[in-house]
Amino acid sequence: MPYRWDAKWVWLGDTGHRPGLLAGAVDPAVYDRFVLLRRAFDLTEVPGEAVLRAVANSRLVVWVNGHEVARGPVRSDARSTRCELVAVAEQLRPGRNAVAVLARYYGVPTAWWLPTPVTLGLGGGAVAAELRLGDGEVIATDERWRALAGDAWAPGPPSFEDGTGFLREMVDARQLPAGWTEADFDDAAWPRAEPIDPRNDGYLGVLEPPSDPFGRLPPRPIPQLSGDDRRPRRAVVVPTAAAVSPAADDPVEQVLADQRAAVLSATRPALPADGSVEVPGGSPQLVAFDFGETVAGTVRLDVEGPTGTRIDVALGEELDDDGLLVAEFAHAGLRYTARGADDGYESFDPLGGRYAVASVRAESAVRLRVAVRERLFPRARVPSAPFRCSDELLNEVFAIGLRTVELCSQDAYIDCPTREARAWTGDFVVHQSVHLATAEDWSLARWNPVLADTPRSDGMLPMAVCSNLGGGPLEGSYIPDWALHWIRAVRNLMRYTGDRELVASLLAGCERVLRWFVPYRGPDGLLAEVPGWVLIDWSAVPVAGTSAALNALWARALRDLEQMAEWLGDGHRASWARNLRHDVATGFEVFWEPERALYRDHRVAGAVRPAASRHTNAAAICAAIVPAERLAGLAATLADRSLLAHSAPAFERLGTGDLAAGADLVAHGNPEPSWDQQRWILEAQPFFRYVVHDALAEAGRADLVADACRDWGRCVRAGERTWPETWVGGSHCHGWSSTPTRDLVVYTLGVQPAEPGFARARVAPALGDLAWAEGTAPTPHGPLWVRADAESGRLAIDSPVPLDVEWGGEQRQLGPGRHELRSATS
Repeated sequence: MPYRWDAKWVWLGDTGHRPGLLAGAVDPAVYDRFVLLRRAFDLTEVPGEAVLRAVANSRLVVWVNGHEVARGPVRSDARSTRCELVAVAEQLRPGRNAVAVLARYYGVPTAWWLPTPVTLGLGGGAVAAELRLGDGEVIATDERWRALAGDAWAPGPPSFEDGTGFLREMVDARQLPAGWTEADFDDAAWPRAEPIDPRNDGYLGVLEPPSDPFGRLPPRPIPQLSGDDRRPRRAVVVPTAAAVSPAADDPVEQVLADQRAAVLSATRPALPADGSVEVPGGSPQLVAFDFGETVAGTVRLDVEGPTGTRIDVALGEELDDDGLLVAEFAHAGLRYTARGADDGYESFDPLGGRYAVASVRAESAVRLRVAVRERLFPRARVPSAPFRCSDELLNEVFAIGLRTVELCSQDAYIDCPTREARAWTGDFVVHQSVHLATAEDWSLARWNPVLADTPRSDGMLPMAVCSNLGGGPLEGSYIPDWALHWIRAVRNLMRYTGDRELVASLLAGCERVLRWFVPYRGPDGLLAEVPGWVLIDWSAVPVAGTSAALNALWARALRDLEQMAEWLGDGHRASWARNLRHDVATGFEVFWEPERALYRDHRVAGAVRPAASRHTNAAAICAAIVPAERLAGLAATLADRSLLAHSAPAFERLGTGDLAAGADLVAHGNPEPSWDQQRWILEAQPFFRYVVHDALAEAGRADLVADACRDWGRCVRAGERTWPETWVGGSHCHGWSSTPTRDLVVYTLGVQPAEPGFARARVAPALGDLAWAEGTAPTPHGPLWVRADAESGRLAIDSPVPLDVEWGGEQRQLGPGRHELRSATS
């Protein structure tokens, strides 16, 4: 595609941009605006090639002849905006054709978008799109395109109190022309699109993209999101006792208000076979849908009812004893007012939940169907099962982790699809690791570390990417240790992809993060009194004063930088990191307690406190700052469940619905430990267990990992079909809890890179008490299949690359191909 577009930036009506002398500004009163754009054209024959590219501030959907072809842009830093680039020849036909675009300008920060910098001409609502045909013709946005202001949508209230930053979507279909994306739609009465002059300082009069502030506009780095249509498995109709006053601007609040007036003793008919629900007219009626598991995507409504029928929909993760949504877990909302004919609507932004409650207001009976079209990263799985073994519980644990990561893989790795949909800087290391261990398509695993490389001026990364938390006006919010997990994700790219250019492009960012901590070093080489939200994980890990867990994570990241720099031939950076890590190792001895043979958690006012955690001891092993003679004992301690205390105060409060108390603990820190600190060791929450399992393997006890993964059985027994945020509560679908899905491949089956980029693979099954395990792991050179049988001592491998094999106490080097081995003891 040519660097310079043929398209012009266009909009219709108020973009929200206000020009100034040297820079513009945006009007805060102009937010959550839509615009419809279309261009019809004729073709005598379908060209062999047709490519469409499009971009918008903030999001758009593009159709060709009524077929959706693109939805984006993917979240990114505004100055590195990506365009949509898709081949569309299959959607064209001889005769009349049309390209249609629906664009939404958020205007205010959300959980997945931050307002762009403002130039003299751009910074508000703007769209550019062009269809390039094989014969050289270009159908590009300009004043020849027809446009319609999106008055059908009412601006939703920005919701920040629950931390999500969701914008409710509210559309009145009576103002939305039916069939407007189709080729034969008559748009003659529509106004013409209004070109935007993208002026900036030093302007040279070029109207077409690329333009400041959006950067080069390269293509999106990941495929279009896709997935199955999910329909409810069950639905019930619940009338209300009296008409509740309609809420003017919030569908979620409307549903919750109607729930409070519900007649709970009413008969509740089940969902019929065709998935539709008959809803009586008159007083408001509630319809409660259960999808049977968490779903995430665009919500589809099909309505047969009178003009003016209003349907408010709220999605959530939990139901109360009456089968209605728990208010604290209802975050996503959609309002639809019916035109009375051709009533089908799909939400613009993705939503998520297991349950949906629709509040229906209609003069007469309504037939309603609800579905969710999942919009997920198309996880291309390897040809055969990634993992299965002799323990059915572990097979289920593995599969649930795959589904959880799938739901949390959208245009970035997100924390959860049901509440925030926020791309946290540290969370995604688990999602990425699962993809690298199980999926053929690593494009999102490569993209997310690049996406997160948006340092503040001091070198620290915001705690969430392109988000209203950690960016924009809340840039002051950061989690120092989350940036250290980001460095581990960059190291994962080195090991799995072997892409020197990619890793080298991120190495300076890794160094900047590590140097951010240096001013907090004391004479003993340890970090102390580090500011920011030192989270570690949701467990009540003491971090006041000199935090052992934070120091160990910093040392692990220094080790990561050292390894990457050595691989790239950057001796200076490697030496710098090595020396700092050596200083940490020397100072870290202050935390060692010989009597219990473990490291304690923190030092305050010169005194080391007695509290100890899995976090500190595991991170220290992973940082290689533990003397070799201690490793076996520490591994046994880490694996001993009888020593564990469980405490996550914020979520213990949140689990009771006490949001204020939970938030207070987040803001002010955990209380003093309530357990016997001389006896118990604090357990890690699911996220940090990836570090615990890494430590077991580093200590030579990968055979303990499979049994450790059985801890997720408590969630299986509780009926969870995706993994919750913590052992005690939170979101019911959190990708960071999915480490067993990585570990059963990497440690139990034992497949991982022996050299960067899988130039050589390491196969070292560590079955523990399993009778057998088998599976297929992806490599850049093709799938690698392994079956290990403990009872017969047989190991079968089919590999596209040379191998370092450890089996039955022996080490061998093998070439690519199929191998059958037997242990010496069998």
